[in-house]
Amino acid sequence: GGAAGTYVLEVGEGGSARAHPTYGGDALANQSLLSVDGADVSRLTFDDVMATIIAAGDEVALTFGEKGGEEEEEEEAADGEEPAVEYAEGTAVTVTVLQEGQPVREIEARVGDNLRKTLLENKVELYRGLKKKLGNCGGGGQCTFCAVDMVETDGWLERSEYEDSKIPKFPTARLACLNNIAGPATIRVQ
Repeated sequence: GGAAGTYVLEVGEGGSARAHPTYGGDALANQSLLSVDGADVSRLTFDDVMATIIAAGDEVALTFGEKGGEEEEEEEAADGEEPAVEYAEGTAVTVTVLQEGQPVREIEARVGDNLRKTLLENKVELYRGLKKKLGNCGGGGQCTFCAVDMVETDGWLERSEYEDSKIPKFPTARLACLNNIAGPATIRVQ
């Protein structure tokens, strides 16, 4: 599951997108990815968009546009369950952090903020041990070292197929770098 459409949350420092003569700086922030090599990807899931980019080859032409240009249809809950509560972007929520050897922490966060960044900004030791400290990918979704166990959530979508493939042994875990806060949560950090 998951909403269709992919957009740029932020542009990383030192990357080619930031240095681009037309779209440089933060010009791409909050823009939707509309097409990859001319193929419409505006209604695809994030995983399908990434697969399209990977399959495109060494040089890829990407087209961006305004985020949320079309109304999205509401998804019905499966099996007659109540649909998940949706929290508006910017809404203040609490993320409760459980970590062995540490007191329980309640972090005030905002819907839409990246979970990894929020944890790091609040001095949660996400990368315990030398291997994780030296080997983490910096939030690129590759190393899996930022995986956290989602003990309880409200308003969060199911994890992506990409996460299923990267961390299959931990069905309630999520990669903090790939998830924006969607509502209140209790998480367990290793």
